[in-house]
Amino acid sequence: MTDHVPVALRSLWHELPLLAVTGVLTCTAYAAVVALMPGMTPSSVLLAALVVSPVWAGVVATTDSVVQGGPGGVLLLLRNLRRHWAAGLKVGLVAGAVAALALVNWELYTATGSSLLLVPLAVSGCSTVLAVLAAFCAFSLRVTAGLRGKPLWLTALAVVARSPWVPLGVLSVVVVALLLGTSVTASLLLLAPGPVALFASAGTWTVYRTENLHALHR
Repeated sequence: MTDHVPVALRSLWHELPLLAVTGVLTCTAYAAVVALMPGMTPSSVLLAALVVSPVWAGVVATTDSVVQGGPGGVLLLLRNLRRHWAAGLKVGLVAGAVAALALVNWELYTATGSSLLLVPLAVSGCSTVLAVLAAFCAFSLRVTAGLRGKPLWLTALAVVARSPWVPLGVLSVVVVALLLGTSVTASLLLLAPGPVALFASAGTWTVYRTENLHALHR
């Protein structure tokens, strides 16, 4: 078993410049979304997928390299942004479209109160939860393993099923960062994206190799 988490922990210090730039780029992209479309709406979710996902793909490609013992650094991050932005956009739009559909169903239900909308609301809500959790792994599997389409999402869901602590742990870091950023100081949000990407990469590749999930897409 190859555990990449210790490497991720050491990289919190050794890759400080990378983590700092990651925070600035990711938070800037998200700030643009908030400035253009504040609030949680179907349009804002899709815009976030369009703006943030390309950046996140480059970030994850770099942290994948770091946790697997390869190079890191800001220059590699910039190269990966140029190389993987399109792949990240495709991954982000899948999860974004599912989440946007769930919000549309919610708005229709709250506007009409029709019980007939409860079924599509429940289905789209559950699908959104699965898509968001799987997305934490899907970016790594797309930009580093080269998976795409159905094999990509089946493998990402398999990672979630085998070790749900990976996306749930990463999601908890995101939630804590958001709470601190809104209750203490917004500057703390800049500290979150780098560690989130590191531990998402470490968890994904630890489970992927330990469980031999590469057999799913042969």
